[in-house]
Amino acid sequence: MLSFLSDIHWTGKVERVAFTLFGHEVAWYGIIVTFAMFVGLFLAILRSRKANFKADDWLEIFLFAIPIAVLFGRLGYVMVRPDEYFNISPFTLSDFVRIFAVWEGGITILTGIIGGVIGGAIWCLIRKANLLTVADYAMPTILAGQALGRWANFFNQEIYGAAVTNEAFQFFPFSVYITKNNGFYQACFFYEMILNLIMLVVILLVLRHIRLKGSGLLAYISAYSLVRFIMEFFRDDGAVIETTNFVQFIMGVVTVLSVATLIFLCIRQTKKGVQVWYPKGVPDALKFKFERKTPVKRSKKEDPTPPEQQIPTEYSFKTTKPQNPSNNTQAKPIVAETMLKRPRNKSKKKRR
Repeated sequence: MLSFLSDIHWTGKVERVAFTLFGHEVAWYGIIVTFAMFVGLFLAILRSRKANFKADDWLEIFLFAIPIAVLFGRLGYVMVRPDEYFNISPFTLSDFVRIFAVWEGGITILTGIIGGVIGGAIWCLIRKANLLTVADYAMPTILAGQALGRWANFFNQEIYGAAVTNEAFQFFPFSVYITKNNGFYQACFFYEMILNLIMLVVILLVLRHIRLKGSGLLAYISAYSLVRFIMEFFRDDGAVIETTNFVQFIMGVVTVLSVATLIFLCIRQTKKGVQVWYPKGVPDALKFKFERKTPVKRSKKEDPTPPEQQIPTEYSFKTTKPQNPSNNTQAKPIVAETMLKRPRNKSKKKRR
């Protein structure tokens, strides 16, 4: 299957189904998306290894965030395609199940990210962790997952641009063959993958020198929205768009606002006398650490001493010095009054 790497004129004709398991088809889409998720998880663990994060913490976040992200991503995909999923008569139970059929392919990253953030926020609420600290380490690594996930769109015959009629350019990676359209189209999924990787490298290099809570989150939002703004000129429209569409307009606004917010926070912290930019990189001792504030239940240890032999806690023991140095008798412990005073016995006999 990988022989196409040595063929520059490979057209991109691939099979959608990877294999069949117990009579059910397993699509390349699901395999690649799952692999991309685990790559993002692995990178998040690597980035936060000096910030008091543990692999178990990220696994918990993964279990909270991913199911909600997949659900939101699928709903975002079907909501904009009502004729395909909702305007069906009669609407049967199988049609309802098909709405959530992620294994068939079709997930919107934008709504998936929103769901993932909600899942992460739930985890932070339970563990009493700082959401911004978690997001700063997690969000930039999502770009790596998105870059790999674009290959899922390739196998699913999605994310393509204008038709390529010149036979000299009908080869991958410039163009890709779309079976349902019986022709070659610009391989926009590949262009977007390259842009995501470039943004990932740039963000990771810049964040090494910035110490600002929320910088990782804002940097990811800026990078993702900028990539989508650029790709909306080419994606799924058959020609370069001369006027901006609604999604492109939103992405442009989000890009400007996120970059402006990041610059504003850096300037404000600098005016307060807080160093934000470290030319040689932020020292490990100054990096924001993860603090888990999970309450610890402490079990009460029972005192094995019988109650009648227990000594009141208001008293302490000390040793008196012998009055006669030549006396070999050992010093006797006596009870010293501290917080609680015992009543003196008036009938106490005088010492002889």
